[in-house]
Amino acid sequence: MMSMTMNPEIKQKWVDALRSGKYEQGSGTLRSHQGYCCLGVLCDLYSQEQNTEWDFHGAYEEENTRPMDYWYFDGESEFLPKSVREWAGLSISSPQVRVELSEDDEDDFFYNEDIANLNDSGYTFIALSNLIEQQF
Repeated sequence: MMSMTMNPEIKQKWVDALRSGKYEQGSGTLRSHQGYCCLGVLCDLYSQEQNTEWDFHGAYEEENTRPMDYWYFDGESEFLPKSVREWAGLSISSPQVRVELSEDDEDDFFYNEDIANLNDSGYTFIALSNLIEQQF
């Protein structure tokens, strides 16, 4: 099993936050009007603990004037910024988890995937929190 070392206290806060129902799940960016990516939740926990702010950049798509919003945290809009990585004890900006392709114990088919990609492809915060709890 793939293992990533993370600060255990922060890992538990992240898992708890993902399971809390407090955060609406979004995709594509750390944070948007839709909600938060799982990595955005970690950034928000850092923001609360360090008393820092998100940086909002508003925009509209020209074709249909649909509101699009861009939130940045410490200069990043899609990946974990260095400040959050160091605080959490993570070495990379887009951590990976091992995803099993089969639940059959006899077959060991799996792949490694960025947790943000799983968030964007429909994994729920509960499913992601389970992967984080087991593998980080």
